[in-house]
Parts: sequence; structure tokens; C-alpha cells
Amino acid sequence: MSTTNNIQSVERAFAILELFSDRKDELSLSEIAAAMGLNKSTAFGITNTLANLGYLCQCEDSHKYALGLKILTLSDSVKMSNIIIRYVHPYLESLTEKLQETTHCAIESNNTVIYLDKVASNSSIYINTQVGTKNYMHCTGVGKCLLAYLPPEKQERIFQSKLKTMTYNTITNVERLKAELSNIRKNGYALDNEEIEIGLSCVAVPVFSSAGKVAFTISASGPTPRINEKFQRPEMLKILTETACKISKELYHYKPVSLTGR
Repeated sequence: MSTTNNIQSVERAFAILELFSDRKDELSLSEIAAAMGLNKSTAFGITNTLANLGYLCQCEDSHKYALGLKILTLSDSVKMSNIIIRYVHPYLESLTEKLQETTHCAIESNNTVIYLDKVASNSSIYINTQVGTKNYMHCTGVGKCLLAYLPPEKQERIFQSKLKTMTYNTITNVERLKAELSNIRKNGYALDNEEIEIGLSCVAVPVFSSAGKVAFTISASGPTPRINEKFQRPEMLKILTETACKISKELYHYKPVSLTGR
């Protein structure tokens, strides 16, 4: 078997990725250059290329780097949920501060919703959601937002299951639920109108990883009168959707064509 010399730039690129293998924190360009024994110009060229390709992500606030989601295509050692939490948590904190409501980040797993992260608001009522726990898709704002963009075959599995009634507002009729999901895709957001708990409402928006594909959702939840009042003003939905677009661009290098149909 013939052998060839390694290409130095490729070696350096993988060596930079390996710097993050045993670290949970981010690295600055200076730290990467020092660890690699490279000048900053060379380190920047390689690091910037990796970021452009999605294998690294750069935090907008600190300008430091961390592993990007695209690295999942190369190795199972990177946990998607950990990366999502790392990047989304500051956004949830900002949303909670701006909206003065509890915010969540959730993904779909095995036809259920799993809450990845939560930032509670001091001005909100207690919301009984725990990070890592599951919930129903058909009666939560985050769940319906995820369900609306699932492939048809996955939607059908949920439609064919028994849709549990949680409150008198829970949608358990399949045709009504399908119409609701169609509106979510059209409008770009989902509402939970006291469908899982009386007195509690939620507005959820999707975070896209590519055209028509939702990676996870973010939401704001609180007392129904207050959520309804805030939702009547354009600022609430604007803040949520703009935040979702920023996350989509940072994590997946994808910018949705439009924000909402409202």
C-alpha cells in the first residue's frame, strides 16, 4: 500500500477540533493559537474556516469558539442537547428579562416533548416544568410547534394514539389538531391556550436547522391574562421570532426566509 505525507492544514484543523474534546468551556482565538503553537493569523484562518463550515460555533457575546452541531456528522461523542443548552441558555435568560415570563427550550423525542432548559421569571406564576422531563405534544405550545413540522409519518403515529384530555381546551379531535398544525406552519408560531393547565398559556416559535426542518422550539409561558395582553402587542412575537432566527443562524448557519405570517 502506498503512503503519502499528511497535509499540514488538515492535521491542524483536526488538532483544533480535538482541543475541545475534553473541555466544556469555550476557547478564544488567542487560546487556540497558543495551544497549537501557531501565530494568530494562521490560527484564525483555520478556525474561521471550521466555523464557516459549521464544525465550530462562535459566541456573539464573547467571540470565543466551541464545537458546532455539524460535528455530529463525524462523531457521536458530541451531545446535541449539551450544545443546544450551552448556546440557547443565554438567549432564554435574555428573553425572560425582556418578556418577564418563564422561557423554555424543548425538543421532540419518541413522540414526546423533552424540556432541555428553563429560565423562570420572578414575576411569573410557578410553572411546573422540570428540565429533562417529558410532556405531551398535542397540548403544549412547544409540542404543537414541533409536531407541526414533523414528517407526515411521525405525525400519523401521534394522531393514531389516544390524545389525552388535560383541560376543557385540550384539542383531542384529530381533524381539529391537523387544522391547528396547518395554522402553526402558516403563522410561524404556536399557542397553548390553557390546553395543559387552566390559567397558564404559552407562545412558542420554531428554531430551524434547515428549510422546513425544526431542531427545537423556544417559548414564553405565564398567566393567561398577561400572556394574552402581551401577545396582542407586536413586540412579544417579534422578540421571540428574532431570537429564534439568531439561534438558527448561529447554531445551524441557516436563516429562515420569513419570521411569521402574522
